[in-house]
Amino acid sequence: MPKVDLPPGWVHQAYRFEIDRPGRHPAIASHEGARRFAWNWALSLIEAQLQARSAYRLLALRQGATMSEAEAWARSMAPVPWSKAQLRRIWNEGKHLATARSDEERTAAGEVIEARKVYETLAIRQGASAAEARRFGDRRLPGLGWWAENSKEAYSSAFESLEAAFKAHFDSRSGKRQGAPVGWPRFKGRAGRGSVSFTTGPIGVLDRHHVQLPVVGRLRVKEPTDKLRLRLANCSARILRASLVSEGARTYVSFSVIAERHRAAPRSQGVCGHDVGIAALVTGSDGAVTQNPRSAEAAQKRISRYQRRMDRQHRAASPACFNSDGTHVAGTCHWKERSRRAQKNRARLARAHGRARDIRRDALHKATHRAVSTYALHVVEDLNVSGMGRRGRGKRGFNRAARDAALGEYRRQLAYKCPWYGAWLWLASTWFPSSLTCSSCRAKKERLSRRARVFRCDACGTEMDRDLNAAKNLAALAELACVCLMAQMATGIPVDWSKLPIRPYGWEPDRDTRSSRGCARARGLRAEGGERKTARSTEAHMSKVA
Repeated sequence: MPKVDLPPGWVHQAYRFEIDRPGRHPAIASHEGARRFAWNWALSLIEAQLQARSAYRLLALRQGATMSEAEAWARSMAPVPWSKAQLRRIWNEGKHLATARSDEERTAAGEVIEARKVYETLAIRQGASAAEARRFGDRRLPGLGWWAENSKEAYSSAFESLEAAFKAHFDSRSGKRQGAPVGWPRFKGRAGRGSVSFTTGPIGVLDRHHVQLPVVGRLRVKEPTDKLRLRLANCSARILRASLVSEGARTYVSFSVIAERHRAAPRSQGVCGHDVGIAALVTGSDGAVTQNPRSAEAAQKRISRYQRRMDRQHRAASPACFNSDGTHVAGTCHWKERSRRAQKNRARLARAHGRARDIRRDALHKATHRAVSTYALHVVEDLNVSGMGRRGRGKRGFNRAARDAALGEYRRQLAYKCPWYGAWLWLASTWFPSSLTCSSCRAKKERLSRRARVFRCDACGTEMDRDLNAAKNLAALAELACVCLMAQMATGIPVDWSKLPIRPYGWEPDRDTRSSRGCARARGLRAEGGERKTARSTEAHMSKVA
């Protein structure tokens, strides 16, 4: 996504449409295959350069050089193209050879490359720049290979994604990126999800049911494009990127835009706590309950039947993929040529997964829209969703149900919808005992079984649904947040949210407070720079909804 300075009142937004009968447009599959080819080509180039660098380093060490000298010489002899610009430059020089269809065409491509160098040298001697010389050579010589059949954006998007993948990998290794470790990028196969992005060229909305993409051309979509088309006509939106994504038998086109969005005032200035769970998808402190559609559970019988059928077809068509004990051979699968029935079964399986995903997504969007358009302040638990799925052998049923409920998706949708409607989002601590505390007298129970659906207070005798009780406890935390903010406004001292069971969304602790060793020091001897950072992060979140 290109970096764009957003004017006041503008937000990033996306519009997604399903393409009608994508099989009628072979250019879609061609562009997705071109992107996959460019990704694999660039990844193999980087790995080859790394192997060459290792060989040069070993050669220098054997000749008596120091480690620093050997490393410097190896880097100069085998540079690794990590960036998108470097990969594009190397691709433009060798794309004729890389995309040649036959040996004769590959030989002709080599002659074309040599002739292009002669033309570029001639242009440079006449005072042209390097870029002008390359364009001069391209105009004088014909293009070879299949690369010209697709838009240049198919290859550029692959290099951009590969650069981002390597950045995520190295940031994860160095500790700059939080969360689960990010591994080394892998080669892509045809079985994966196809996608391609466009940032330049004729990108737009033609009419109510047609969009335009570079080289791919005119595409018919199922949903009406009136909202996006009117915004583009009124100059209240601008397209930054268009992406094609294939999910099973369906293909979608999404437009990433910056749009002017007037933040609507909430209908009531109230507080709502949201308890996300499995029995009920969301329970609000106002008593509103969004039932869990359990879409994956409803489709599990059909999905299992398709998966067993696919396994039988796999074993019959490619027995070399399996060991003598029936387990699959580690490594690349050799089941390439699927029969027509296998292709139909694979499409049915993808359709079943897609239907379950769409039902779940629809329920979450309706629940979050109702919440943000009604209340001004929202409190939701900061659940460790990835940690809840660990040690899965003893609780497979719970893990499957938790993934079916998409516990983390509700908070993600609240996070970007709250600023649109002028609402605030606050996160309760992961360790806040919302289910163990009585919402009436604040008495805390020692433990509560997961199977118990009714909360009974031993102190005051209150009985209510456990999810409703937890939601009311989350809403009560908003009072603590308001008191802290009023104290900050009165005294000018920023609030240390790391000591409180609630914090504004987007606030992150300082680096030294994330570790247990620096926790005491950060609490007792808070640095002045850390205070400024905490205040800035809080003020930045407040300015989004001001």
